[in-house]
Amino acid sequence: MTKATTTRGSGSLIALALIVVTALSVLVAGVLLYRSSHLTDAPYGLSNSGRKIPSETEEHKVVAVAEQFCLRVDAFDGDHPDEYQKLVTEMLTTKYKKAFDTEFAAIQQLGVQKGQTGKGTIVASGVGSLDADSATVLVVHDNTITSSAGTTERHSRWTVDLNKVDGKWLVDDFTPVS
Repeated sequence: MTKATTTRGSGSLIALALIVVTALSVLVAGVLLYRSSHLTDAPYGLSNSGRKIPSETEEHKVVAVAEQFCLRVDAFDGDHPDEYQKLVTEMLTTKYKKAFDTEFAAIQQLGVQKGQTGKGTIVASGVGSLDADSATVLVVHDNTITSSAGTTERHSRWTVDLNKVDGKWLVDDFTPVS
């Protein structure tokens, strides 16, 4: 092999390397230009496991439903138990509605005290878990029960389990937390 052949072969390699470097530079510049023109404040939408991270809007929705449920349960009116039952059960899944109706029927058999009223106040709440169709929310709430026998104040902490049914968050169960 002659010296001219070796020089021509290395010159071809250098030209090929320059073409590859230029192509990569153009590609990187294009990606950077695209990314800079599509900046967003939205967080990355997937978790490390590949599951979609729920939006803050969904977090607010589940907290609002859980808080509303607690307030409705606390807002007992002994003069209008049927209205109370209706307001609470419209927030429940079909499964939990059956359990609530059974429990409420037992309470009514014991005798609902006329003039007894309840009022609730939300102290704090937060999402424990949330995915596409289920959530758990911890709600801390105070309630005051007033009757002819006097006033009773209670401090409650509940985990409220919710399921998304036909696009709407409904309460599927709740558990008092000590």
